[in-house]
Amino acid sequence: MEVDGGRARWAGRADPPDGAGHRCAAALRLPEPVEVAAYYAAAEALANAAKHARASVVRVGAAVRDGRLEVSVSDDGAGGADFGRGSGRVGLADRIEALGGTMRLDSPTGGGTRLHVRLPVERD
Repeated sequence: MEVDGGRARWAGRADPPDGAGHRCAAALRLPEPVEVAAYYAAAEALANAAKHARASVVRVGAAVRDGRLEVSVSDDGAGGADFGRGSGRVGLADRIEALGGTMRLDSPTGGGTRLHVRLPVERD
């Protein structure tokens, strides 16, 4: 997937490029607050990659491991993102922490941005 002018696209191909497809072992619904938080985390990271980072490639991954949903979004953009600025990022941090989750942002200037979110998944 490539980000161009704020729009994600598969670079004009009918099929995603190698390594950009999706894998799903089984249909799994998570508690709604966890799904919503994961959605907002990915959406915020994708919006920032398209709006600010000048990224050409963005990767999104999600998996349930050891009772936690792990969501990661990385791009090859300009880096330098700061969670201390921007209401979207502050609200996202509040939402994730309220669920007992954690969020890590790695965004060295010139080195792209990586967001990693871990959310506990309650099982009955």
